[in-house]
Amino acid sequence: MDNAVFRAIGKLVDLVWINLLTLVCALPVVTAGASFTSMYYLLLRMAENDQGALTRGFFRAFRKNFKNATGVWLIALAVLAVYAYNLWLIRQGVLEGMGVFGKISLGVIVLILAAVIMILNYYFALTARYENSVKHTLKNAALLTVAFFPKSLCMAVLMLFPLALTFLSDYFFWLWGLYGLSYPGYLIARLMITVFRKTEAGHEGQDGSGKI
Repeated sequence: MDNAVFRAIGKLVDLVWINLLTLVCALPVVTAGASFTSMYYLLLRMAENDQGALTRGFFRAFRKNFKNATGVWLIALAVLAVYAYNLWLIRQGVLEGMGVFGKISLGVIVLILAAVIMILNYYFALTARYENSVKHTLKNAALLTVAFFPKSLCMAVLMLFPLALTFLSDYFFWLWGLYGLSYPGYLIARLMITVFRKTEAGHEGQDGSGKI
């Protein structure tokens, strides 16, 4: 049973279960931040081949990080809602005939949305991995977004890819129930592990600790 094929099948099954846990706990919307943080807690461990009990680990991380994750999520949700609504208005033709100004406005909105998504990705992962205040975690998330911008952008694209597929066709909606969050999240976690290891190595060289 301990061969590459069975390990791959086991990982796919685990990702489905993680996806279901994340979706169910994110359904109230208010709790989505804690749900995403718990998802990253499991996926980061999976990316390092240090996987434990999924359900117990998920809810332990959910309870532990609920406060820090929820406050930031609600603020980010308000920002995302405002700019998503602006994108919807643009799609309805609000900026038609405004030439360069319309294109600049669209570009600014897209950049803001991308920045929020990139910072949120890091914030939830950092909250799941490290003990730190909300202020310092947000600061670190913003710094990592800039310092590792190509990877940060790749993470944002991975997270938005299932959403883009759903907009293209309703046939892809079933992906959300199976892998819509956990699979792109796992690929993101693998990228984040490389980022965290680099920052931890640099920090160890300065003060002997592995925290950032």
